Amino acid sequence: MPTEQEAKPAVVTPSLQQWRSPSTFRGAPGEDPLKWLKEYDRVANFNKWDDMMCLANVYFFLDGTARQWYVNNEDALDSWEAFKNGLNGLFGDRQKYTREGQKNN
Repeated sequence: MPTEQEAKPAVVTPSLQQWRSPSTFRGAPGEDPLKWLKEYDRVANFNKWDDMMCLANVYFFLDGTARQWYVNNEDALDSWEAFKNGLNGLFGDRQKYTREGQKNN
């Protein structure tokens, strides 16, 4: 005969995983777009976002020059890969020139 403890069904309460947010990328001098994209990808993996969700959510984590660039080019940024290439192409080169300018001063 089962004891009283053995007869009780286990109650499992699903726990909701708390959603994470990446930092905001502004495109300001000194900000590294590759570092930010790595952080964004890490958060996206944690949140279980696919590439379409990454692209749909990225607007909310852009500000300043980076957000204006996104708004101006939104129609051409039709995939997550296109966004990453565009962001790094524009703001990555700026970082290179900023670092080179600082070395020469």
